[in-house]
Amino acid sequence: MTTTDGFTAPLGEEGPITAHPRPIIVGVDGSTESIIALRTAGRVAELTGAPLRAVLAWQYPSVAYDGYATMLDWSPEAQARDDLSATLSTAFGAASPDDLSSSTRPGAPAPVLIAAARHASLLVVGSRGHGGFAGLLLGSVSEAVARHSPCPVLITRGPEDVVLRSLSTTDERPIVVGVDGSPASLEALRIAGDAAHLLGSPLHVVIAWRKPASFVGGRSLPPAWSPEDDARENLHRSATRVLGRSLPPGTALLTREGPAAPVLLEAARGARAVVMGARGHGGFAGLLLGSATEAVIRHSPVPVLIVPDSSDRAERIEAMTPATADGGLPPRPDATARSAPEGEHE
Repeated sequence: MTTTDGFTAPLGEEGPITAHPRPIIVGVDGSTESIIALRTAGRVAELTGAPLRAVLAWQYPSVAYDGYATMLDWSPEAQARDDLSATLSTAFGAASPDDLSSSTRPGAPAPVLIAAARHASLLVVGSRGHGGFAGLLLGSVSEAVARHSPCPVLITRGPEDVVLRSLSTTDERPIVVGVDGSPASLEALRIAGDAAHLLGSPLHVVIAWRKPASFVGGRSLPPAWSPEDDARENLHRSATRVLGRSLPPGTALLTREGPAAPVLLEAARGARAVVMGARGHGGFAGLLLGSATEAVIRHSPVPVLIVPDSSDRAERIEAMTPATADGGLPPRPDATARSAPEGEHE
């Protein structure tokens, strides 16, 4: 294992990485969830032969507090290095993956991870965290990572044994993937198909459909039109386009009536993982916008893999990679500063 303050080839550096497989990035903060994420990422690296890169974000305290000025020997960067080393030791002990390196990065968690993922094959994060990745899957940080990561994001939902079992080649549970015909969902289907082949897993391809709101109250649908038939045709078209006309053994095409998030959560019961596109339309419209995202990410009993539309990768990287996430040091607060007493704000 190599533990460094920066990778040999800095993450976020422009230019393609062609000499070696693209790395797997894992967000670390010392929490139990990030330890599970590390072990999960290690297993994926073992299966795929990809290098593993552990990243911990650090920041100066945003507001100085009483006693901070006396902590002249304390360094958040040094603390981050110590935390990272301790977490790696807890996760792997003496059996660290051969191609493991680590880095502490200055900046807020989401931009740091998104910058680190610029040339990655996968970004792995825990479902909850603290420290450098506090609230990683709650609110704006979760939304930023899910929407803007340039590579797929694996969220390690569930207890450690459930998560690691999902990567076993002897697990007979299916991989569930939601499709709606959008580019992101087709990419999700491709990756889910590759994962099913790698793990020897059945693949359940699911599409959700609903009657238009104006017809839910009992009004008849227009003659010769059926939203369920439309969904079934969309599902078959998507599956044959990505997987081929001869579907792989163990592949099931499933149409389910209902909103996207409940349909996927129901399908996740008894599955090993759920895969979905970062953006979509039709049955999975707005899947990563608002309540549907929170429902799937927060309530899935199994790991969730979010797959971006690869066609707009460059735009997402440009939009979500500030200078501080790419190696620039954020400004250090004045150690002598004090928060203004109540009633004395400017």
